[in-house]
Amino acid sequence: MNAPGRTCPPHYGYSPRVFARAPELEADTLYVIGGLYGNPFALDEIDRMAALEPQPPRRVFNGDFHWFDAEPRLFAAVQRRVLAHAALRGNVETEIAADDDAAGCGCAYPESVPDDDVERSNRILARLRDVAAGVPNARGELAALPMHAVARVGRLRVGIVHGDAWSLAGWRFAHDRLHDDRGAEHLQAAFELGAVDGWACSHTCAPALKVLGDRFVINNGAAGMANFEGDGSGLLTRLSIRPLPAALEALRAFGLYERGVWIDALRIRFDLARWLEHFDHLWPTGSAAAVSYRERIARGPSFTIDHALGREAPACAV
Repeated sequence: MNAPGRTCPPHYGYSPRVFARAPELEADTLYVIGGLYGNPFALDEIDRMAALEPQPPRRVFNGDFHWFDAEPRLFAAVQRRVLAHAALRGNVETEIAADDDAAGCGCAYPESVPDDDVERSNRILARLRDVAAGVPNARGELAALPMHAVARVGRLRVGIVHGDAWSLAGWRFAHDRLHDDRGAEHLQAAFELGAVDGWACSHTCAPALKVLGDRFVINNGAAGMANFEGDGSGLLTRLSIRPLPAALEALRAFGLYERGVWIDALRIRFDLARWLEHFDHLWPTGSAAAVSYRERIARGPSFTIDHALGREAPACAV
């Protein structure tokens, strides 16, 4: 299907072999933050969490840090705060920086996502592109960002992507694909070709953890939006040679320990009431983002930790 929002442009693709390189990021503690979606209150909470670490963590924003921030001052502020750290471009940033409408939002949505949802995402992207055009240098800064990175944390090499090991907007690291044993051989090949011990991603808006022997894929879902039913928190991925500080232990959703490195999905308990007030101002009732996302932001999706870990299959697409 080649409709805007469902296509995966050729320039989004790469081989897992590109990750067999020297790491750009080295850290004792690394926060991987995907899917901020323009939420400044999530950024505030991440700052607070980072301050509770014994040493400041490095941060990498792995795409889609813009989305709901459809106002020039907010858009500029989010970009400034994100680009103070390492950052990758997701499909949102890539398409904001582009001039071609053929890819729409660039999400490359699978067939399970209804056409109406895809069309609304394309409209959100078009509005964002107009907003970015009024922010000096914004689109050029986004276009210059890389699509992927390699990090070393302790003994582990980790490929950091927005989508998956093959594409900027790939869905092979979605929870349902990860927990389908038919893809295990393909996934093992990606680890070998990329010479990595793990992958950290987002894009699919649903968190996941898949462990294959001593290797893993962790998907933080969304940093700036609810991930679990009845819980308005975002999620980030923390990788560290140090265990969680006591002050952050209550935020752990799931994770693992591998070769001296703790790998955890941490809740980002931002001020939901303030974010909803801000969101409603930017995206009033009936707008594209309100129809597609407000219910999820306020109450969370029909998704649980059991779904993320593959212990239970969701009743419907997230």
